[in-house]
Amino acid sequence: MLILLNKLAIRNVKRSMKDYVIYLITVTLAFSFLFALNLVSNAKEVLALSNIMENFKMVMIVVNFIVVLIICFLINYTSKFMFQKRSKEFGTYLILGIKKNQITKLFTLENLLLGVFSFLLSFPIGYFFSMLLSFIMMNIFELPALIKINLSMEAFFLSFLSFLLIYFFVLFFLRKRMKKLKIYDLLYLEKKNETAKIPTKIRHYGFFLSLSLGILAFLLFDNQFKSIGVEPSMTIILISFFFMILSIYGITLTLADFLVKFVLKSKNRKYKKDYLFITRTFSSKIKTMSFTMGTLTFLITLTLIALNLSSLMKGMFEYQIKRNAPYEIIISKKGMDFAEEFQIIKENYSITEQFHYQDYQDTNNNIRNKIQKEEHFGWKEIDNIIKLSDLNQLLLLQQKEPMYLNEFEFSILCSKEIRKELNQMDVNQITLANQITLQKKEIKSDGYYSNLSFGLSYIIVVPDEAVKDLPSNLNHLIINTKEKTNENLASELSFQLAPDICKKTDKGYDICYYLSNLVVRGQKIATNKGMLTICSFVCFYMAFIFISVAGTILAIQSLSDATKYKYRYTVLKKLGVRKENIRKTILKQLLLFFLFPVIYPIIISFFTIFSMNRIFQISLETNTTYFTYFIINLFLFIIIYFIYFLATYFGYKKNIDE
Repeated sequence: MLILLNKLAIRNVKRSMKDYVIYLITVTLAFSFLFALNLVSNAKEVLALSNIMENFKMVMIVVNFIVVLIICFLINYTSKFMFQKRSKEFGTYLILGIKKNQITKLFTLENLLLGVFSFLLSFPIGYFFSMLLSFIMMNIFELPALIKINLSMEAFFLSFLSFLLIYFFVLFFLRKRMKKLKIYDLLYLEKKNETAKIPTKIRHYGFFLSLSLGILAFLLFDNQFKSIGVEPSMTIILISFFFMILSIYGITLTLADFLVKFVLKSKNRKYKKDYLFITRTFSSKIKTMSFTMGTLTFLITLTLIALNLSSLMKGMFEYQIKRNAPYEIIISKKGMDFAEEFQIIKENYSITEQFHYQDYQDTNNNIRNKIQKEEHFGWKEIDNIIKLSDLNQLLLLQQKEPMYLNEFEFSILCSKEIRKELNQMDVNQITLANQITLQKKEIKSDGYYSNLSFGLSYIIVVPDEAVKDLPSNLNHLIINTKEKTNENLASELSFQLAPDICKKTDKGYDICYYLSNLVVRGQKIATNKGMLTICSFVCFYMAFIFISVAGTILAIQSLSDATKYKYRYTVLKKLGVRKENIRKTILKQLLLFFLFPVIYPIIISFFTIFSMNRIFQISLETNTTYFTYFIINLFLFIIIYFIYFLATYFGYKKNIDE
């Protein structure tokens, strides 16, 4: 009997491979990405790219745990779906005298064989993906050659552990589910649908209630991103997410009734072309898997948000390099002697450009005294002044247009986040500590970088003659090198420019005040690219898994319907409907089915990135950069999603034609 069951299991596995190709491909790719990221996150060469990459390994362990849960959901759902489809077969086995325990072992073995097949296939594919990830990192970090990714036992062990965890829970729930069923349940399980848990009267108004809940969620979320410099409340954000989840599931549960009511209300719509047939078929399908559809809608929402967040982070990191490190090396300190710093730099780098200047203090504090909110203006309490000629030399090194001032004019150069507030201040005229009065010409952000006025987010630009008798503040050394700087240089210079003054607070803490500041472009790039790698890999990895799960479940459900509802299309043929029209009906039906869990997530993701842009726009090239990111990410999502749709359509059409 055992040999017979094993042969039967192997035969069923072969048959299942034909029926669930999309499922097998998705699970194999999921395991492949799991293995590839385990290889990359454990590679010593990857961790050595930047100091911050040490966190990459820990982040990927946490992300892999979340992915394991998602794959568990996919495999458990598919196993449940396959079991439901074959319930009559198992009921027949029971009638023939085969014990329930043996049938359970048979189906468990089938699922395990499918899993092992996908898992083994994931190793060569996963290694290929790791090479692809290495190529991506090579471009991110601008490396001359691919990072060598070696096979490691730790990566094998983590992947194998993930596989065991997934199938332990999947098979546990599978066996538990099968043991509860009786012969009658098995014979009629395939015809059993999800029962509507919401009364009909409530469902009729539930769509508008759920939509209102979604609008409330957006308003709560959007309100947290209206003020720059004010930290959003995580409590309110979590509440808005909770309301949004309720809205997603509510709309999914009620839209089918709302749509049917809308179509049937008008006779023109009701009897126009194939509207009635498609509406009824779509409505019955949504009602039978409403909770599943809600989950898929939620996963697609997370997919689009993850893609948008990844793009915003990428744009922010790239802009931060321009803002924080426009030159290879920036050193600011009290003293004028940079000999020791020059010596450290010259040991390993060829200096191509250098510029030394100083800024000045205005003790009259024409701007500082008018500042109401100090969160993002800086900690310094005295206005800083820079000569026009020095600023123009700095702009020249950045290859930017020079600034022009008349004899009694001044301008303010500031960060983007405070420009609006400065424009609202009454600073049209200032009188410096040396009694020179100047009229405001303009307030600009182009050409500003964070170290231009150490301790403040703005600096006052005046004609050269206006700094006469003003006290000096800091000396600044700007250096560009032929070679690209790195983190090692930053460490050496930081040691040289150690804190100068330390004192104890009333509570006994040591606080050190730096009389110097250092910016090394190579260090900033390494840190930002490390963060970009972590954020991008996490977001794109999660997005791929989510969209694959959604596409796979929709495809399996649709292909199953092709067999289950084949008689409906046979009736249409007998009624005289042409083959071309039937195919158009199938296309519309599948298109509606695939679009249903996508429309609401697109709306949610747009408003989400629109709100977050209020915070991110100060760190992006333009205020509308977010819209470009949204379109690109939506296009990327549609391409992958459309592949699943095409595979489903051709498979569906083939099953109907047969």
